[in-house]
Amino acid sequence: MDAARSPQDGLPQMVVRLLAEHGHLDLLRREADDGDYECAETLARLLRARGEPPATALTLLRPFVGTDWAARVVDDYAGYLAESGDVDAVVVMLRPYADEGHSVAVERLGTLLIQQGRADDVLAMLRQGLDDYMYPIDVPVELTRGLGRDDEVIELLRSRIDAGRLGLESLLASVLERDGRLEEAIAALSDGLREGPYNVADAQHLADLLARHDPAALAQFAAGDDRSGRRYGAHRLARWYEEQGRIDDAVAVLAPRAARVCRTHEQHGLPHYAAPQLGWVVGQDEPRLLADLLARHGRVDEAVTVLRTAAVAKPALLRPLCVLLIEHDRLDEAQAAVAEVVAEVWPDPVRLRLEWIEALVECGRYEQAIADLRADPEAGSGYARERLAALLADHGPPDEAIAMLSPAAEGWSRILLAKALIRAGRAEEAIAATRARPATEQV
Repeated sequence: MDAARSPQDGLPQMVVRLLAEHGHLDLLRREADDGDYECAETLARLLRARGEPPATALTLLRPFVGTDWAARVVDDYAGYLAESGDVDAVVVMLRPYADEGHSVAVERLGTLLIQQGRADDVLAMLRQGLDDYMYPIDVPVELTRGLGRDDEVIELLRSRIDAGRLGLESLLASVLERDGRLEEAIAALSDGLREGPYNVADAQHLADLLARHDPAALAQFAAGDDRSGRRYGAHRLARWYEEQGRIDDAVAVLAPRAARVCRTHEQHGLPHYAAPQLGWVVGQDEPRLLADLLARHGRVDEAVTVLRTAAVAKPALLRPLCVLLIEHDRLDEAQAAVAEVVAEVWPDPVRLRLEWIEALVECGRYEQAIADLRADPEAGSGYARERLAALLADHGPPDEAIAMLSPAAEGWSRILLAKALIRAGRAEEAIAATRARPATEQV
């Protein structure tokens, strides 16, 4: 290998994965020998899975040590070194990357140090992380579990919190809980929630802790308005009731909060929304949580009612509504729901119609998704055309995808074209298409 290709010049991971899935190990080796790290790493992993010794993988990856790929190589290469039994060499290799704050190197090095009985070195890593702000310190904190050094860890965390360091309360609570000091753990989280703006993760952590040790206190925490993270207490309380088989009680916790979405819409008019928000419904939306709960317990009609009512106020709920209906072979109702929301609130019917397409894809109904996109009046341009090309590249006739994408493919379209070419048995052309640079990208 003369020189490693830069991450920008190498084959994309998706294309490399497809080459591997279609058995083109000869091409992976050729590209690896020409400096493509993604191909080298994938080939090393495949050969190791087939029983080749770690030395084979190390030989493939060694040329990339010290190149632009160093941050990736150190993890992969160190893993194979460890498998070969050369633990001391792994520690030497990982140490400078861990000192620079690479979280993967921190975790792997810390694990090796624990295996060697070097708990003091792990605590030193924790101190460095706290002092230098160099990496997520939850990694070394977790590595200290079971070492019998919880008092030292607690003291380290408390001293930083007392000095004004933010964001350590949840870690402190975790160590206090595993040390059996539950009241202190609850206090550590509660104090942070009472002092103005709060961290959602801390509220969820407190709710989980109470669910494990004091469900009555969880019910108290979940009561009232949404201040101090009580909303997340209500979500966890509903899950706790479900875990106990008390489904009606779980529904009773979530239903009033889900109803607020619709009341807010009725009182204040249309919601604030933007097209990019479609499809990523926040996991904590109460209508979604309530509908999922109802559906899990066979109350599908109630779940549909919840989502259909809320989708007008929150169009991002349209996709989960369609998925639920499609999964129960109620496609006509799903399409009617799309039409209802389009007519009621949505200024971009093309994007909303595509929520129907994404619901079909999520349910594995690729042929219908492709057919419906072909029939869409906007299928010849814009996002609808891009989505059709992507579906064809993955699940449709590859020749049709190639015909759509071949003329002047750029950016993401080049990757889609490569995928279709690989599926069509034209792997060499796929590599060439990925590497091609249209005139607009050339210097």
